[in-house]
Amino acid sequence: MFTRKTAITLLVGFVLGVLTAIVARPYLGRNLEEAVSGRRESVAGLVTVKQRQGDRLLLTIVTRDGASLATFEKMAAEINLLVEEGDTVALGLRGGYEPFLQDPDIRGVRKPPFHGGRPAAPDTTAALPDTLPGMEPTGSDMMPTPTPPDTANGKPASRWYD
Repeated sequence: MFTRKTAITLLVGFVLGVLTAIVARPYLGRNLEEAVSGRRESVAGLVTVKQRQGDRLLLTIVTRDGASLATFEKMAAEINLLVEEGDTVALGLRGGYEPFLQDPDIRGVRKPPFHGGRPAAPDTTAALPDTLPGMEPTGSDMMPTPTPPDTANGKPASRWYD
């Protein structure tokens, strides 16, 4: 029943499993730890300062528990385009509040409400929301619908690419 072929197959499978776990860990990184532990807390905060330094982006985020300095080295250019001062961001943190964060997971970004086609000035004294898990816009949080271009004689205005 237990033949040499079965023993070799089990041994090869065991070695491949161990090697895969060792080699894949750097590629999976935090995602593997998050999947194993399953404990992530969403912390919302207001971005008060944004600064770009070479290949990294620094954000000062004020939360209910205090201020945090988040340093982004991965995807810094993309996050720089997405997040502005005055935005509310939701970060996925393992143990809750931390004063210094290195490449935290961004769970969501909420822009300040628009008034008259221009963004309102950020209010740093406003109460922060408890969490932003789904970031679903509701009612007044929804973005205004853009107005159509001016029309002449019932036809849309000509664009340079038309």
